[in-house]
Amino acid sequence: RVATRWTTTTTMEARHVLLQATMARMASMQVRLKPMQVRPVRVWAASDAPARGSRAEAAEEREERLLEKYEYLLSLGNVDEFHLTDLKRRKSISARSMGALKRCVEWLTDLGMTEQEAVRVIFRFPPIVGLNYERKIEATYEWFQTKEVAKEKFLALVIRYPQFLGLSLEDNIIPALGWYMQTFDFTEEEAIKVLLKHPVILGYSIEKKVIPFLEYLMEEASLTKEEVAVVVKVFPQIIGLNKKSVSKKLDFIRNDIGIEIDDLVKFPHLCGYSLEKRIRPRYMYLKHLGKEFALPPSKVLPATDADFASRLGKSHEDYMEFCKSLR
Repeated sequence: RVATRWTTTTTMEARHVLLQATMARMASMQVRLKPMQVRPVRVWAASDAPARGSRAEAAEEREERLLEKYEYLLSLGNVDEFHLTDLKRRKSISARSMGALKRCVEWLTDLGMTEQEAVRVIFRFPPIVGLNYERKIEATYEWFQTKEVAKEKFLALVIRYPQFLGLSLEDNIIPALGWYMQTFDFTEEEAIKVLLKHPVILGYSIEKKVIPFLEYLMEEASLTKEEVAVVVKVFPQIIGLNKKSVSKKLDFIRNDIGIEIDDLVKFPHLCGYSLEKRIRPRYMYLKHLGKEFALPPSKVLPATDADFASRLGKSHEDYMEFCKSLR
């Protein structure tokens, strides 16, 4: 207790001495405290305050302008799969004027599209409304013409993958074509044909998507680089498929159906069909009827369920009942 009392007392005395020394120093230095500068507070008048309804009115005006654009697009073609909400999520259309939208439609139709095709392109790639047609789109179109790509094929390319028009010719398109030419010894004509078959490949990262998948094909399917080149040339869509999905398909196609690697190289389209909804049930149904899974796959897989059953002399209902038994 004595030690504690001494320590407390000593501490209080020390603080008192320190406070006196500080006050003396301030007095000797003639320190003066400056009065606090208080800024005048602006008092808002009722007329200065934003009206509560102004935001709501502005939102209503934007909604009306957007609805006007939506009705204009629908008047050009009956496109049932697109709705007003599709435009609401796309600021690249809602932020543009009606004049810009009409100029875009005019340019696309002058290029050779129907009005309905132009509407589909705009809905699928709204930023096209804000693109510079002369410097960007026409330059790309003219470059493809120098490569002897017919106007109809260029239009089909744009309709299938309108995002293609947002890519830079110098930074994206030409380097990508050059990479496929160098990697697989494609001619420029062959590389362009691959692009026309599956233009989405231009949106894939070569380092993160294309190269890892091609290496996977060489390891998983034991394909040589030359065989991978054939697969890409015939069915470039395979690059966009999921690795796990392709692995399951390859396992079933090779081990259950008994298709050899050489045939897979000739008919890589097999990997483009659903294993559970198309490949397995049709193979099992053919096996059930004592028939073989014939190649090319165009004889078995592309047809609808009803047509597939009809070709085998069976009803659609019979085939569907068999599919249910597999689940």
